[in-house]
Amino acid sequence: MIMKTLGIQIKSDEAILVVLEQSNDGKIFQTNECAKFNISESENPDHVKHFRDQIFAAFDSISPARVGILARNANGKGQNAPSPMSFKLEGIIQLYEKIKVEIIWPQSINAFLKKNDPPIPSKHKYQADALNVAYYLTKQR
Repeated sequence: MIMKTLGIQIKSDEAILVVLEQSNDGKIFQTNECAKFNISESENPDHVKHFRDQIFAAFDSISPARVGILARNANGKGQNAPSPMSFKLEGIIQLYEKIKVEIIWPQSINAFLKKNDPPIPSKHKYQADALNVAYYLTKQR
């Protein structure tokens, strides 16, 4: 049985998804089921619902065993401050009811990566954080 893990990084106004699969023999690889989702007009309820429907449909088609979002510091200042839109995206994602969506702190991932080198690099640089979330979840049972 192959286990799929979904890692999500929310950056500004988009959610970046990366899926890792782990086979029965323990090999881990990144699938092609990665994507970016955003809300084109955040004040328009139809666009918000469209985002929700798109991302939930992606979750349904992937059928992950675990889903995690990279946490953002709500108290960040200046350039380190997360956008208000990022919290809207996170809230919508957390409403997914078929599986618990976990919030993973960067400090936990960094400590984990000091002891466990990622088995693969991300396919694209912008996916690196989402891949690290998925890898962390794959190894934390």
